[in-house]
Amino acid sequence: MRRNSANGPFWSTVTKSRPIRLLWVFSTFAMGGPQRRMATLTEALGPDYEHLVLAMDGRYDAEAVLAPDLAYRRVETDVKKGGIVSLANLRNFRGILRAEAPDRLLTSNWGCIEWLLANRGRRAVPHIHFEDGFGPDERPDAQNLKRVWMRRLAFRKRGLDFIAPSQVLARVFSETWWVKPGRVSLIPNGVDLERFSAVERPDRPVTIGTVAALRREKRIDRLIDCFAAMSDTSARLLIVGDGPERAALEAQAKPLGERVTFAGAQDNVAPFLNHMDVYALSSDTEQMPISLVEGMASGLPVAATDVGDVAAMVGEANRPYVTRCGDDAALTVALDSLAADKTLREQLGEANRLKAKAEYGLNAMTARYDSLFRAKAGR
Repeated sequence: MRRNSANGPFWSTVTKSRPIRLLWVFSTFAMGGPQRRMATLTEALGPDYEHLVLAMDGRYDAEAVLAPDLAYRRVETDVKKGGIVSLANLRNFRGILRAEAPDRLLTSNWGCIEWLLANRGRRAVPHIHFEDGFGPDERPDAQNLKRVWMRRLAFRKRGLDFIAPSQVLARVFSETWWVKPGRVSLIPNGVDLERFSAVERPDRPVTIGTVAALRREKRIDRLIDCFAAMSDTSARLLIVGDGPERAALEAQAKPLGERVTFAGAQDNVAPFLNHMDVYALSSDTEQMPISLVEGMASGLPVAATDVGDVAAMVGEANRPYVTRCGDDAALTVALDSLAADKTLREQLGEANRLKAKAEYGLNAMTARYDSLFRAKAGR
């Protein structure tokens, strides 16, 4: 198993005992931020843990990025789709909890809300619920009222704890969902910094790049429009990721010809980040994007919309290039300014790299999760 620091893996000092069994439930185990974090975290936690994963939609694409020697197993089941709550699902989920007997139940986002209702009573498993972000109809300023009230009811359950990766989301827990702050752990996402490094970027046409699932809320259409409006007509755009919007985005970018490259989903994004000169984030809604941390760790300056914790994440000198969401002209200016000045790019990129190193390393995040998992599992 790969080591995570010069001092050895995080788990090298942990006392051996029966593995702690974690049941991770995702609405999908297709590739995305929560799935990438889980893959990184499970590798770092080491052999003291056993991991079971249940994908509500039956997709397990993110298995490709799990460590090959991970103690891991799928838990597959039929899930009834339709309304918010299915009695058949509740019975099914209770049966899975009894059969698998996990030490911890870990659920992720709105798609797993039924598990909060199923995991009740004297046999309830110690439970942590993650919220990582919002779809286009769930931005902090545009919450779906039905889901707000459902969360308020479900989140009242005793013995249920929560994890938020961003300050914005921690405030939503308190102010919108009425969860007492003491029940919410704010744990920023961390990455294995050794996988990313600042490289010498040669003189060449500037490459604007992004890593994102090609979903509507990521607004890659906005990024393509802003890129097309740049005054630097020699610049290139590199889009790493896949998703339901890809065909429409490729059609939108077709008039720009070879200046735009769609690289598809990648298990290892580090080589693609090394080909970028500016990291762009164009989303309507985010919380604490892992891909942004990876771009910062790679020594890239950032042009982004001001969503979630993005402005607080980047280095202070980079903050003027984080623009009001919806002000596409300002995002275009930010891209043009960074593309025109190599020295500025290098200065901001180095500041971002140092910020990522200081605040978003993997070991700090892993230690907090390990402590929380052990405490709740009675270890």
